[in-house]
Amino acid sequence: MRFLNACSVVLPLLLIACSPSTPAAVSNPDFAAEEKAIRDTDARWLKAAQARDAAGEAAIFASDGVAYREHVDPLVGPAAFQTWDTKVYGDNPRQTTAWTTESIHIADSGDLAIQTGEYHTTGIGANGEREDKGRFVTVWKKVGGEWKVAHDIGSTTMPEAPSEKK
Repeated sequence: MRFLNACSVVLPLLLIACSPSTPAAVSNPDFAAEEKAIRDTDARWLKAAQARDAAGEAAIFASDGVAYREHVDPLVGPAAFQTWDTKVYGDNPRQTTAWTTESIHIADSGDLAIQTGEYHTTGIGANGEREDKGRFVTVWKKVGGEWKVAHDIGSTTMPEAPSEKK
């Protein structure tokens, strides 16, 4: 009888301890390795941007990833981003972009991260006469073991262009 009583106490405790929802069962992420993986993925994204490869850039986004860009509705998913990016490259034949990362903070769970930094785009416009500088925030999430963009937003730091009088 004592054995059954002991089992009725110990068995539920073992099940709770082994449950994936308990902190004891969560593996400890290797934060240095996760940050390197994000930086490597971000470097592939930058390389695609500098090559003006809209498909390569879009591939970095999660299937439900969202990009927020000025003067357009949020771009949801890789196809929407690729369509927008292709148009931007067509309208701005001399455009090039670069960015630098200031920080990457990975959630304790190891499956979400926030990257912040600065960007600089030159060659904007049909003749490439304009530029833009600003800051960005990118939220990354793990999808199938890979880091993908969940949300990306940039905010210009350039002064507002004077409005043209008509």
